[in-house]
Amino acid sequence: NEGILGVSGGAGQGNFADIAELYQDGLDPSGRIPAGLVLIYDWGCTIWSMVDFRDPAGAMWCNHEGVCWPQGVNLAEWLTGALAGTLTVETLLESKPTS
Repeated sequence: NEGILGVSGGAGQGNFADIAELYQDGLDPSGRIPAGLVLIYDWGCTIWSMVDFRDPAGAMWCNHEGVCWPQGVNLAEWLTGALAGTLTVETLLESKPTS
């Protein structure tokens, strides 16, 4: 199931009720997701886009198979790309660091 996670009172996505719940739950117990990053979009196949709540611009990050990296866009740019259809899982994975 891919899709953007909901907000309080909205439809749940997978095992998660909403992004506020994820933020309030705190740090990822595995330590793979840095503090302040909140899962916002489930691409499927263990690929997540996350927004950085520590950054007022809302920098976007990706997590895939335990590797976490900045996407190089902020939330507004990410949403624009998603709506335009230019933001795809393929382009996202192309930005994954090789080392």
